Amino acid sequence: MNATPRFSTGPRSGPIAAGLAALALWGCASSPPPAAAPMQGVPAAPDMQAAPRAGAPVPRPAAPAPAAPVAVPVPVPAPSSPLSAAEARRAFVADMAGRGLDAARVGALLDQAKYSETVARLVLPPSSPTVRSWPRYRARFIESRRIKEGVAFQEEHAQDLARAETRYGVPASIIVSVIGVETFYGRVTGNFRIIDALTTLAFNYPAQARSDRSAFFREQLAQFLIWCRETGADPLAVKGSYAGAMGLPQFMPGSLRQFAVDGDGDGRIDLLASPADAIASVANFLVEHGWQRGQPVFLPVRLPGDPAALVDGGLKPTLNWTQLQEAGARAPKVAGMSDAWMEWPLAVIDLYDGATGTTEYRVAAPNFFALTEYNRSYFYATSVTDLAVELERRGRLANRVSQLNTPVDK
Repeated sequence: MNATPRFSTGPRSGPIAAGLAALALWGCASSPPPAAAPMQGVPAAPDMQAAPRAGAPVPRPAAPAPAAPVAVPVPVPAPSSPLSAAEARRAFVADMAGRGLDAARVGALLDQAKYSETVARLVLPPSSPTVRSWPRYRARFIESRRIKEGVAFQEEHAQDLARAETRYGVPASIIVSVIGVETFYGRVTGNFRIIDALTTLAFNYPAQARSDRSAFFREQLAQFLIWCRETGADPLAVKGSYAGAMGLPQFMPGSLRQFAVDGDGDGRIDLLASPADAIASVANFLVEHGWQRGQPVFLPVRLPGDPAALVDGGLKPTLNWTQLQEAGARAPKVAGMSDAWMEWPLAVIDLYDGATGTTEYRVAAPNFFALTEYNRSYFYATSVTDLAVELERRGRLANRVSQLNTPVDK
């Protein structure tokens, strides 16, 4: 949860592999790198994430099927913020009263929350350095069981996916892939009480962390309590990830209140029990963060031999096609591909393998950066895309989805 200027480093000679099918090139992925042994059914652990950016309230992946959290009463050692835990709590209760919640009720809920040593440990970097490896990270998601169950999820919820795809312009495979990466299609949504996780991080954020994010988690706690009041949910019963994310798509409370939608038309939003709500909410989130109908994620551009200088490691596309051409990039002819993309902002991303010291480079279209708004990691957004390609290749919706992935002139 700490900002770094780059997502991966390390040069690699050679362009993106050429000769892929138009769907794979235009819709999503380059040739897959060598895969490590898959770890089936387990979301990515923090030590395998590409470095995230700090700040914005975006959804986070669920914790890997944790054991029951260690619980002790809330008052614990002083947080890393300038306020003491007690001072931060008093200010929080006053703030909630100003937002229309009963102060006594809020105070009583905080009294019943439990500090979780497990939560505090999971938000910290690993105690021993871990080599970041794109092939190893990718292999956890692009593996046979996740693909097979993703195709089954896609077929089971085909009508909901088609409805969301038509309304929002996000391909069904991308929606399914996000849910598959986040929670293995709802299998791993988290066993932590949300109120325990959020109070731990709001009032006792680990002092040894690289940066203090307690203010972010206090706001998420506020959004959670407001959501509980709005929906009638019991704040002491709702469970999710160690960071406070909920449901099949792992929305943080602030994102849940702002971007979740009713996909099944029953008048309520339930991201845990209603796949239709989860499907529509993922699509809505991506559109609200810049997803463009009909545009691809990656482009079939042949890069120069050493494209490292073209990578800035940011979360916005900052290059244009003229700059790429001047650096030696070339665009092969692909059937059905228009030239409209040459007017888009573009970026070169680097996917580093610390085990070998090599880097895979790809040319990203703006839709790639809509995915990084979901999780601010190049590894994450690329894994979602690559899994979507496999779902398209093996699922019954491949032809329709591939058409939606073909750019249109504007």
